[in-house]
Amino acid sequence: MKRPFFFLLTGDEFLRRAKIESLLNELVPSSVRQTNLSRWYGSDLDWFLLFEQARTPSLMGHAQVFWISEADEIKKSDWGAFESYCLKPAPESFFIFESDDLSDAHPLVKLSERLGQHLRFSSKSAEGGTGALKAKLKRFGKTMTHEAWGVFEDRLGASMRLMDAAIDQLILYSEGPTIDERMVEKLTKEFLQYEPFDLTEALACKNTAEALRIFRFFYDLNGDLPGVVGLIHWQLKRIWQAKRMLNRGSTGNEISRSLRIPPFRIASFLNQVKRFDLQNLEKLLEDLWQLDWNVKRGLSEDLTSMEKFLAGVA
Repeated sequence: MKRPFFFLLTGDEFLRRAKIESLLNELVPSSVRQTNLSRWYGSDLDWFLLFEQARTPSLMGHAQVFWISEADEIKKSDWGAFESYCLKPAPESFFIFESDDLSDAHPLVKLSERLGQHLRFSSKSAEGGTGALKAKLKRFGKTMTHEAWGVFEDRLGASMRLMDAAIDQLILYSEGPTIDERMVEKLTKEFLQYEPFDLTEALACKNTAEALRIFRFFYDLNGDLPGVVGLIHWQLKRIWQAKRMLNRGSTGNEISRSLRIPPFRIASFLNQVKRFDLQNLEKLLEDLWQLDWNVKRGLSEDLTSMEKFLAGVA
């Protein structure tokens, strides 16, 4: 079966980035990645330049890949240009589009059904893990209030490993069948010396020593680097999403509801958001993904790379 020349990936960012990594490994040898891989963003996409590059064979040989993030930022009226290109695509040029979400009626989704491949990654993967934790509580005759879940997830950075360990403590020490936010706050203060929020606060304050100290705490607690990368990614992505929402005129209450920021946290969270630059945040998220990729491929040492990343940010 012939490989499609363009891919659309939507849904959970961490999962789709893992798939993009896999696609790049298949399509572009690491020896020519610097010349044959091109990054674009929907907000400033130039179709004419993109197609010109796609139709020009690489001097280094091998396939060329054009990776376009934020596909939802491209005007729907502009997709006619790509549809026309699809009638006679350049050989050995591949396109990877990604977006958090696109409706089934979106031109790119419809086009992918005919000529490409649409890979959907559930944005509810964390909720699936939460479902398993709720089932554990139920087996022991316990339930947790909606507000308590919000605090619980916030304090533990939505890390399934940390949340699972904390659930065991809640089952043992909570009084009565219902666990509220007061019980969660009490337990997590005893269970955690730091929170993921503290790490991004140290980065925002340019406090390298504190950022490294908090990283080491979570590294020792998780036992592996991917878990800590997930924690940092989770918090930085929330800050990035909040930054974009603020730019669109969203209120603090809207951000709190959309990103599940507990009311007690929203004021300090927004203060932290304001200290980060949007373009810098996007660069940090990309660098974090690149770091995770390099570690998994054995191109760099995990602890050293992570400490350099944190020191560079702070």
